[in-house]
Amino acid sequence: MLNVFKYSLLFFLALLLLYSCDKGSLKKNNAPDTKIALESINLEGEYRLNSVVALSWFGTDIDGYVSSYEISFDQLNWTYTEKVDSVFKFNIPVGSDTVDVTFYVRAIDNNGNLDPTPAQLRIPLKNSKPVAMFDEANLPTDTALSVATYRWFGTDPDGDETIVEAEMKWNNGSWYDVDPNQALITFVADTSGSGNAQVYYANNKFAQPNLIDGIQLNGDNILYLRLKDIAGSYSEIDTASSIYIKKPTSKFLVICGQPNSVTTIYKPFLNSLNLPYDFLDFAKTNSQGKAINQPKFWSPTFRHMIMMYQQAFIYTDATLYNNAASGQSAMLLTFMGQGVQEFTDAGRKVFVSTSFSKTSDMSGIDGIYPVSDIVSSNGQVRISNDSTIYPVVGGLNYPSLKPQNILIGIYPIVKTADAEDFYRAQLTKLSGWQGDNLMGVRRKYNGNVSHVFFGVGLYQFTADLTALQNLFQQILIDDFNW
Repeated sequence: MLNVFKYSLLFFLALLLLYSCDKGSLKKNNAPDTKIALESINLEGEYRLNSVVALSWFGTDIDGYVSSYEISFDQLNWTYTEKVDSVFKFNIPVGSDTVDVTFYVRAIDNNGNLDPTPAQLRIPLKNSKPVAMFDEANLPTDTALSVATYRWFGTDPDGDETIVEAEMKWNNGSWYDVDPNQALITFVADTSGSGNAQVYYANNKFAQPNLIDGIQLNGDNILYLRLKDIAGSYSEIDTASSIYIKKPTSKFLVICGQPNSVTTIYKPFLNSLNLPYDFLDFAKTNSQGKAINQPKFWSPTFRHMIMMYQQAFIYTDATLYNNAASGQSAMLLTFMGQGVQEFTDAGRKVFVSTSFSKTSDMSGIDGIYPVSDIVSSNGQVRISNDSTIYPVVGGLNYPSLKPQNILIGIYPIVKTADAEDFYRAQLTKLSGWQGDNLMGVRRKYNGNVSHVFFGVGLYQFTADLTALQNLFQQILIDDFNW
């Protein structure tokens, strides 16, 4: 009987122990804990952070693992993430210089439990000023013929999108609002001397509705730039190099694309016509061989410049020039193409004398000028000093022209469909050379001659100076209806 009681007691104790163990296995899961890598940011005044801040965090869980996080800046709106770091860009309130932002983060464990006491960090922020910069490498230099184009850049440590205003002013004039998204600005001065200028964005053909003031024609001018951000902070003012802005004096523009030795031949003929003209020397170079008077931005600068005139005489050759702003290497005729196209489309008149090489790229001038190609053949062709280029149009007394010396490296031209034959050459063909002898063409606008083009340098035809002078007289005075 004693043994039965003994075994019953042992059985009861075993059941009690088993029951106690089962109940202990149901204990509650522990929530995770969250930490931010920085415990605090003790910065004030000028040493506060800008609006772009990198933060990192981590979590621990004693009875599982952390699977994700939620972040917030108000403890009301939470964003889920599985990342443990990120770069945040904070907005400085409009009109405010500083602000404190509190960052909250809470871990989530593998059972979905949230940290009930999220980690938090106060982030002291200060707005950073924007930075305004002119494109120094491509500023206009020395003299501008009433047109100047500037490219500028703006940046802000708080994010470039926080730049809300850009302003420019000439000399002591008024600050002028420009679109902060327009980095290329062209100013076209009022030639009446009002001190105002039209403002054009990029390659737009239409000016902005408001004029900018402060420009001094036939005087030195300085352009200033500043930016403003969303917090109302202004950048330091950037200053462009001083330039002389020249007022046009005539409706006739002469453009030089060759050395001064060529200019000395043409100028007496131009001066004898008693036509006042403005002169642009695009061939002039500095000691490093870089052209110093060519526009940095051919379009729009040259396009606006030539449109101030009614007629133009251009003399150039096959020389290639490099344009740093565009990275393009081309002939002057190519760079001037868009401006000349709009010039003649507006019914204005241009006279061109040029020459080409065997490797000249004609794609940039095809159709803009009344030529589409050059004649190239095996062998050689020349114009001897007892031969001429001669007119092939009737009704007017155009002179035949004879060179002073034998001309080699001749490349006759192929006209466009809307052009007519004007001058041909007596060619000496050698070593099997074959091809046409067209050297001059012209195009008409509303029945009047508007575009004359010679594919040879007329300065070389000086055996009869009177004949060459008569040609200039006929084209610039009679054909162009001066």
